[in-house]
Amino acid sequence: MNLSPIQVLAALVVLAGVCACGCMSQETVVSDEERVRVLEYADPIADNVLQGFDESNYTMYYREFVTSRLGVYVSRDNPVVMERGEYITVTYRADFEQEDGVDLRFVFRKDDDSHRLYGLWFNSPMLRS
Repeated sequence: MNLSPIQVLAALVVLAGVCACGCMSQETVVSDEERVRVLEYADPIADNVLQGFDESNYTMYYREFVTSRLGVYVSRDNPVVMERGEYITVTYRADFEQEDGVDLRFVFRKDDDSHRLYGLWFNSPMLRS
């Protein structure tokens, strides 16, 4: 799945606006059954995004911002699936060449049967420095 930089940016702007206005309900952990269902589509999308980082199949901005600081993606585990309003979030702990334990957050809409990625965040001390 290849998303254009404009699609990713537009999704992040929309999601940031929704979060900023405080219109979203509190986040809750989903049931085990819902977790399994969500991970069926979230895991392959996460794999594609992370493989794209490894292959430099993304804009120069992303390559300079993520790969130059973290190195290439190595592995991920322990996904946590949460629900907040109309969104489902899947957060992974990922290891990269230069940093372990990077939080990766993928955001999907519950009612979007195409399972389009609506947001992607990397939380890492190396990226904040």
